[in-house]
Amino acid sequence: MIRLLLCGVFWAITASSWAQNPKTYIPKNAYALLPIFYTETARLMPTIPEPAYFGALAEQESCIHLTHKRCMSPTSRLLTQREDGQGLFQVTRAYRADGSIRFDTLAEMRKRYYSELKELSWTNVAKRPDLQIRTAILMIRENYIRFSGVKGEPRLQMADAAYNGGVGGTLKEQLACGLAKGCDPQQWFNHVERYCLKSKKKLYGDRSACDINREHPATLFKIRLGKYQRHYAQWKATQTGEHP
Repeated sequence: MIRLLLCGVFWAITASSWAQNPKTYIPKNAYALLPIFYTETARLMPTIPEPAYFGALAEQESCIHLTHKRCMSPTSRLLTQREDGQGLFQVTRAYRADGSIRFDTLAEMRKRYYSELKELSWTNVAKRPDLQIRTAILMIRENYIRFSGVKGEPRLQMADAAYNGGVGGTLKEQLACGLAKGCDPQQWFNHVERYCLKSKKKLYGDRSACDINREHPATLFKIRLGKYQRHYAQWKATQTGEHP
């Protein structure tokens, strides 16, 4: 599923600009939601290599900075003349210049997964974090299936890059890597990552569509994910009675 790169633009903040350490600080709003993340992930993506991934993804998508009141909040919103991204994962509808709908991710997902998302609408999305979480898991699951030839965490990394910049483009980049000497199409970091086919034209400051897309998995997996892995291990221990 193709999502606008713009959805990541306004939330992409470098680690050095946060008052809190992004490798250790979990936003306050997250704690009430994380058990839902974990139980829904176990139900819908039981074989995911990183069960804590969706906490990091929500932080990536919803946080201007880690102590912002809408960081990790279902009411987070990015609204412009051309798009409306809402919630923990910035589920988006986009408009053409004449005001007609260019795409509507919520409507598309509700249609494809009606039994899971039949209660979801644009009028209630901000009040239903459970359905926001479910939608994001189903979207990533679709991407994850498309990269079935890749094993382990790199498969999820490619699914993440596709969540931000589109499955088709990421598959083309994987193919370009496979045709290049010394590039392993089964690995994201330092391999497929280096073969960006997206625009290099500067869009925001000195950042291009390619920069924004590559920043997404790099920040998520190398900076954000570790703290959620630790929280997940602690949560899992409370469910099983074992020490993490």
